[in-house]
Order: sequence, then C-alpha cells, then structure tokens
Amino acid sequence: MLEPLIYGAALAIFGFVIFATARMPQGMLLVGCIPAVFVALVMGFIMMIYAWDTYGAGLPAAAMILAVAAGWYVPRRYKPRDQIIVIYLAWAVGLVCTLIAVQMPDVE
Repeated sequence: MLEPLIYGAALAIFGFVIFATARMPQGMLLVGCIPAVFVALVMGFIMMIYAWDTYGAGLPAAAMILAVAAGWYVPRRYKPRDQIIVIYLAWAVGLVCTLIAVQMPDVE
C-alpha cells in the first residue's frame, strides 16, 4: 500500500529535477545541475517502467503532472542561485525515496 506512494513521490521529484533544470536561466548554474539531471533521468526512467508495469499508467502520469507544475513554478519564484539549491535538495529527497522504494519487498 505504501509502495505506490513512495514510487509516485520519487517519480514526481525526479521529474521536477529535470523540468526545473530545463528552466534554469544561467549557463554556469545549468552546468552545475548535470549530475542531478543525469541520475534523475536514469533512475526516473527505470522507476517509470516499473511503476507503469506494476501500477498502470495513472501513477506515472500523475507524477509527471505534479513535476511539470512544480518545475514551472520554482523558476518563477526563486532566483537562479536559490533554484539550484532547491533542485539539489529535491534530488537528495528523491534519492532517499528511491532507496526506500527499492528496498520494499514485492507483493504478489
């Protein structure tokens, strides 16, 4: 019961990292986001495939809607320096959610 919630949170956070970085206005700060985006793309893709297969298309779709909304809001609210801090904090929380999600046993 908790596994879909954790997977959805991780997918939304990784999607947020990708979309918020895409809206980063300055070049040097954009380069600083490369590690976060790379890990978010790889882990998000793998988790998206598993979530799509296990829980259907609703969970990944809802996670991406939340991610796009948050990724659109943050660059309008924060300056680029604060935006990179938010991206890295979200990345750290996403990695913790991923760690929790992959350690849960599969229920059959």
